[in-house]
Amino acid sequence: MTEIELRFQIPESQWPAVRRWVVGTARSAAAEERLQAAYFDTAERDLARAGFALRLRREGEVWVQTLKGAAPDGMTRLEHNVPLGAETPTLDVQRHADHPAGQALLQLLTTLPEGALQALFRTDITRLTRPLRTRYGLVELALDHGALLAGEGDSLRSTPVAELEIELKSGQARAVLEVARQWAVERFGLSLELRTKALRGDLLARGVDCAPVADSAVTHWTGDMSRDDALHLLLRDALEPVVGNASQIASGRHQPEHLHQLRVGLRRLRAGLRLLAEDDDVALHALADGAAQLSRRLTAARDVDAQAEASWRRALDAAWRAERPSAAADAPTPARIDVAALLLTREVQGWMLAIIGWLARQAPAHESEENHGLAFVHARIAQWHAAADKQIKRFNRLDVEGRHHLRRRLRRLRLAMELAIAVPGGVDGPRLSKKELGARAKRLASIHAAAQQLGALNDLEVGLSQAREALSLAMAHGDVPAAARAGFALGWLRPRQKRALAKAKKAIKAVAPIKDLSSSRRDR
Repeated sequence: MTEIELRFQIPESQWPAVRRWVVGTARSAAAEERLQAAYFDTAERDLARAGFALRLRREGEVWVQTLKGAAPDGMTRLEHNVPLGAETPTLDVQRHADHPAGQALLQLLTTLPEGALQALFRTDITRLTRPLRTRYGLVELALDHGALLAGEGDSLRSTPVAELEIELKSGQARAVLEVARQWAVERFGLSLELRTKALRGDLLARGVDCAPVADSAVTHWTGDMSRDDALHLLLRDALEPVVGNASQIASGRHQPEHLHQLRVGLRRLRAGLRLLAEDDDVALHALADGAAQLSRRLTAARDVDAQAEASWRRALDAAWRAERPSAAADAPTPARIDVAALLLTREVQGWMLAIIGWLARQAPAHESEENHGLAFVHARIAQWHAAADKQIKRFNRLDVEGRHHLRRRLRRLRLAMELAIAVPGGVDGPRLSKKELGARAKRLASIHAAAQQLGALNDLEVGLSQAREALSLAMAHGDVPAAARAGFALGWLRPRQKRALAKAKKAIKAVAPIKDLSSSRRDR
């Protein structure tokens, strides 16, 4: 059995309205049931790492053992349910032996010590369910209210559950998406939740506030891929870094790295979408625009984190304490930005839902010749390279904003080249030898190094700008201690900014212009 569903977190303010909707009318009334479950894994969480969730759950008066697999597209996962009757059962993984997910689990268990599985946490949920028919199929609305529980007695820990699940019962996956968009997002303003109860319960059992950060890894396209293949891979690889990290941030608790990897994922996604989208492809351009808009909204929040984490910031603080031992130890802390609020808007949630919608689309049965192969992406990469070359030529005349703009161009170029590094075409011609692949990697490394140096320079220039603003503000208010600290920061940062600028110039010179790459190809 394949389970197709979406899950949404419900804020307390929206609970009454969502409940009234799920309860429905006399013609379509909701059914209520108590669900009590125990979730099993090893102490090292081997099942969770492999994408499995294993539970025993009492559903009313009946026990059911369930095994679930991972959901690579955010809404579809393998599920196998085994009804067990009314007597309290013991766990037996052999009940899933005839199911593909069960066979994979049994294979995993052969590598683990016997008896490694243990109950790690429990759930106690009251669920309201109601069927809802749409033009694309029948879905079930499930409103869950209750708690996740771990430990016993004085060590008992709990976390509340208030979720809406929309599950496909028959028809097309777009039935789930339609209800999610129209009701969960647009009507009630709910937020997508990629963190399953199994994940949240495991965090509770371990006493951890946040889910692990989902890193944005490099995606590599290949020459035999079609445009649709490349798009699906791009969106699939962006799902956890973007929507997964956003789910954790939207919960109100996150680490700076969640935000950082979310923004990296957005940049990778945007670069790939721009490469794949044809000029008249409104839908893909809308996805790319959404990624760009969200990234811009998150920039200020990430800048606060980046400044706080910068190594030079700690060195500056230490130098100030050495200079003025009796002065205030710490610089004023910039106001934190409510990142969760930025992600909980209907616009952003609708955009994230669109990503899942694209992943749920069925690939065309017959692809046209124009859609096969990805050599066309190199023309756009060449355009981006040429645009960066123009700024590189006049690097010495660029101001702070111009250098920042060049850094963004190089970063986009790097992301695009990473995606297409194994795709034949461009200045290297229709075939790609090992030597040419090595040359691409070398060019990519030089662009990455230049962008990194520009990033280090930008951090210092942001620090200088902040110090100037702090000095101006302190002088205006007659705050002598604050003015002294800001003046010290300016004097400390200026020589370091000059050295960083010299390093950036050197790195920029190592980036070969696109026309030189074309010439070297003809010479071969």
